[in-house]
Amino acid sequence: MYSFTFRQVEVFLEICRAGNFSGAAEQLEVSQPAISNVVRALELQLGVELFERRRGASCVLTRDGIAFRDCAQQFLSQCVALGRGVRPGRRRPRSLRVFIGGHLLEDFVRPMLSEFYEEHPQLQMNFLPERSRDEILQDIQTGKIDVAVMTVPANEKPPGSLLVGTVTAGVYGARNFRGSPTAEAVSALPFFLPAAGTQLTASMLRELERHGVVPSQVVGFYPYHDVRIRLVCSGKGVTFSVQSVIESHDPRGQLRLVFPTTPWERRLYINPRVEPASATAVTSFVTRALSPSVERLRRNSSRINDGDR
Repeated sequence: MYSFTFRQVEVFLEICRAGNFSGAAEQLEVSQPAISNVVRALELQLGVELFERRRGASCVLTRDGIAFRDCAQQFLSQCVALGRGVRPGRRRPRSLRVFIGGHLLEDFVRPMLSEFYEEHPQLQMNFLPERSRDEILQDIQTGKIDVAVMTVPANEKPPGSLLVGTVTAGVYGARNFRGSPTAEAVSALPFFLPAAGTQLTASMLRELERHGVVPSQVVGFYPYHDVRIRLVCSGKGVTFSVQSVIESHDPRGQLRLVFPTTPWERRLYINPRVEPASATAVTSFVTRALSPSVERLRRNSSRINDGDR
């Protein structure tokens, strides 16, 4: 058995041609994190480092990387020659276009990617850049996304999606918050919300209204989680969020849940055109990566690391 896939060889050689990861990502029309994931998996499977780890825009091959490049170029040339003798119409498995939002990708999915590639070397997940929920839903409708993980209110589940977990949601404020947790009192607090006019903000406001909270003063709209959370940590107001986002950007526990609402759901969408075996593998992996046990382990690790600093 080979310890690498054809796609991994293709990506590696494209990096060598482009001279850096960003150039290869642009040429292959995938995200730079997807390119990085392929290289990490390839190095893990080969048991060597292919590039020197150092700051800078260009990539420098190690001695093992140079040797692998030379062999890979010969291998690719032989594959092209072999392909000329294969009847037309036979296609190699396509990679999966995957969207998993910021902190879920970094905190939960990325740490387990090597395990996924070891179990399914024939699959490649190319992670798409960050985008709004409006753009995600549009891409789903037009078939531009193969796999997507979204966190949504229980009554706003995307069609064809699968429930893979739930997460605490509600209004968060600074830990020294002393206000009354009644709906009326919370409505009077200064709120920081995501970008105005987006489906995410609209969903948050609808969720709050279902629990009797109608913010009377929205003091700012900020599309970035970390910006809103830093403002709330400074005691300038409150925000609506889910627990995992708070923990990702507030490792020291400066915030607390002031007013809980109904838990939000984590939903997995897989394009019906994805081959069944691939869909099963991705579903199993995402469910495992986002499971409560993994989340607790990550949370405890974060607290330990934060205490060491």
